[in-house]
Amino acid sequence: MYRYLMIVLGLAASAAMLPADAVAAGKQGDAAPPSCVTLSGQHKAARAGGEGMVIADEGTYLRLDFGRYCDAMMRSSSIVIATDGRENVVCSQGSVVSNRTGRCAVQKMQAIDEAEYRRHARRRN
Repeated sequence: MYRYLMIVLGLAASAAMLPADAVAAGKQGDAAPPSCVTLSGQHKAARAGGEGMVIADEGTYLRLDFGRYCDAMMRSSSIVIATDGRENVVCSQGSVVSNRTGRCAVQKMQAIDEAEYRRHARRRN
């Protein structure tokens, strides 16, 4: 009888935790999807220090921050920006800048104005 009671109590405790898990899952699902920008094949990119880059594309100007030094960006002038395997798509979450030897995850994406893009693009970082 004692063993049966322990099993029932264990199942009741597990069932009591299910609603909390369901609420947490619902909150994740309700989060706004990350904002993304599809770049044309004609976009221009420039380093913004060792931890970021700026992009100009048909009147849209973006700054990407990696949150750390991005070795992949510094070693090559030929880089690929991709999100979930889709090239030339950059998002505030899940995007990667890569070359043949390395990659850096985008930690933050923000819109900037043309003047800020030009300031960074003129510098030789």
